[in-house]
Amino acid sequence: MPEPITTVGLGAIAAYLGKDGLQKLLGPTADYLGQGLKDFTQKRAQNIGQIFQSAQAKLGDRIESPGEVPPKVLKAVLDEGSFSNDALAVEYFGGILASSRTEHGRDDRGARIAKILDSLSTYQLRTHYLVYSTVREIFRDRGLKLDMDGRPKMQIFIPFSGYIQAMDFSQAELTQANQLLNHVFFGLHSDSLIDDKWQYGPQEHMTKLFPGAQDGGIVCGPSALGAELFLWAFGHADKPLEFLFSPEFHPVITGVPTRFPNGAATKT
Repeated sequence: MPEPITTVGLGAIAAYLGKDGLQKLLGPTADYLGQGLKDFTQKRAQNIGQIFQSAQAKLGDRIESPGEVPPKVLKAVLDEGSFSNDALAVEYFGGILASSRTEHGRDDRGARIAKILDSLSTYQLRTHYLVYSTVREIFRDRGLKLDMDGRPKMQIFIPFSGYIQAMDFSQAELTQANQLLNHVFFGLHSDSLIDDKWQYGPQEHMTKLFPGAQDGGIVCGPSALGAELFLWAFGHADKPLEFLFSPEFHPVITGVPTRFPNGAATKT
């Protein structure tokens, strides 16, 4: 059985950030770490180290400015993120931590966002990233806003072939593709992370929603909460939802496609 983490483990976490990195990232909240990590195994500590490193990278030069992360957010990230070694989860938790670092350390919204993130399976999380990065790629130059008027115009069609390719399903996963589709899209809809107009089906059904469909597939669109989570995941919780389309926003994750192949807008 792995040994609980010691001060050596705390040093291992600090090694991900460099000299004074923990104090710069967390501010006074860094004092909570010793107690918060006392029961961690080495692997959980490594996961947290990677999340902290991701947060530091997202902050960039901002980490040199005074700031702190609310203890409530730190606790949520430690509790929820320490069991996450998926690259997307690491990036998302890192973004939540970076987004939560403010001058006065009062903004603890990230604690709730971290719990939403923790409730997602790896399949739902990857789909969330791909949906919103695809929406960004397709609509960033169309002048639409992510408000109640604009969001319905951002519905996208995802062909099954493109979905399977971007999700990188194994042969074993492909044998239960229908179950995974139900799990992913009913779950994202239930959590209000996509709009309520989503559907999937064979080509003859999809052509009624998107005449250009050459394959069966899925139609869905963004929600306000889904876009909000996407911005939090990359350290931009302080920006309006429309920042999703900004040329200054670079939501790229190494090893993950930036969009669904052949994804298209269903409405012109």
